[in-house]
Amino acid sequence: MRRADREVTALADKRDILNACQILHLSAQDSQGLFVFPVNFGYELEGEKLTLYFHSTPDGRKGAAFAQERPAAFAMDCDHRLKSSDTACTHSYFFRSIMGTGTVRTLTDPAEKVRGFNAIMRHLTGREWEFPADRVTSTAVFALTVDEWSAKSKL
Repeated sequence: MRRADREVTALADKRDILNACQILHLSAQDSQGLFVFPVNFGYELEGEKLTLYFHSTPDGRKGAAFAQERPAAFAMDCDHRLKSSDTACTHSYFFRSIMGTGTVRTLTDPAEKVRGFNAIMRHLTGREWEFPADRVTSTAVFALTVDEWSAKSKL
């Protein structure tokens, strides 16, 4: 990271950023090339080990791209605010962000899928939910096992 003074290293501060961010931007690659897409997400954090969960329809470009375990890059950001100034070139922007890389796998076991769904719902609503069996079966749930990640803050 070029600006080491903005790096967030404390795990509690990283968790605060994860909690504040609502949208995960993921990269993927398929036969058509690279693409990026936004998704709602949930996460599990055990020590520094981060797993991100997201869901999609099993059909379509995302599902096909992650049908096999594939590497992915991701980014999320929050707390956006313009810092105004008297000149154009001295304006700035406040933010917090997390970026990283990992491997995406499709969850197939119904219990794993429910675990992923609940990670998403805990992040979005603060609690766990019951999921109809037909929705668990018909929805693709993915887990991104994060290999490397870093956090940055300019507030």
